[in-house]
Amino acid sequence: MVPGRGVSARVDGRAILAGNAELLAEHRIAIPEEAAKAAVVQLSQGCTVTYAAVDGVFAGFLALSDTIREESANMIDQLSALQIQPVLLTGDHPNAAAAIAAQLHIGEVHANCLPEDKLAHIRAYQAAGDKVCMIGDDVNDAPALKAADVGIAMGGVGSDIAVDAADIALVDDEVKELPHLIALSKRMMRTIKLNITFSLTLNFIAIVLAITGTLNPVVGALVHNAGSVLVITNSALLLKWRQTASQSFASADAKSV
Repeated sequence: MVPGRGVSARVDGRAILAGNAELLAEHRIAIPEEAAKAAVVQLSQGCTVTYAAVDGVFAGFLALSDTIREESANMIDQLSALQIQPVLLTGDHPNAAAAIAAQLHIGEVHANCLPEDKLAHIRAYQAAGDKVCMIGDDVNDAPALKAADVGIAMGGVGSDIAVDAADIALVDDEVKELPHLIALSKRMMRTIKLNITFSLTLNFIAIVLAITGTLNPVVGALVHNAGSVLVITNSALLLKWRQTASQSFASADAKSV
């Protein structure tokens, strides 16, 4: 693996390179003018071009087009409805990145990103006071996943390094659950704050009543246990809580990269 460039290998005793134009340039391999023009046509159509060389000689290129999951655009729209700003960080060519971003309704795009570039973008968002949730599956995403406030990796198709660096691994790779994950986390924080406020208020009132002699030890114990039951019951409601289209959520300054 050549991070941000491609791959190199020896196959049947022959040196193989496959990656972007920079990889070939670093090995002083020239791309013929005819092939370069054909590659530009593919790039203009939103494809990603992978150049190949055998034993130091240009062999051709592959034009690859990413397939968007059917649920991805709707997932991004739901994140935007939760006031999460989606950002696309990719090592692909700007034309390919723009084509993908247009299909997913993502307004902010950073293309031709090396691993250190993704890391720099995340740190820049954090320096500006934003909370960052990084979603990735590749070796190149591992540093960014580690640096983000929350890192989410694809547990099925993701690399081992990416999964280890992330805080959350989606075992079934179902990205459509991300809006629910974020909405549930907000709901959970609201529940925690409500439980703490309720418990402190109940205990304060019980202490005051006990000092004045209104509350005897037996009743005090019952009140304490009743409060614990209410807190646990309120928390248990999260187990079956689901986001609905009619629900609205509090504003949060965050970016999903």
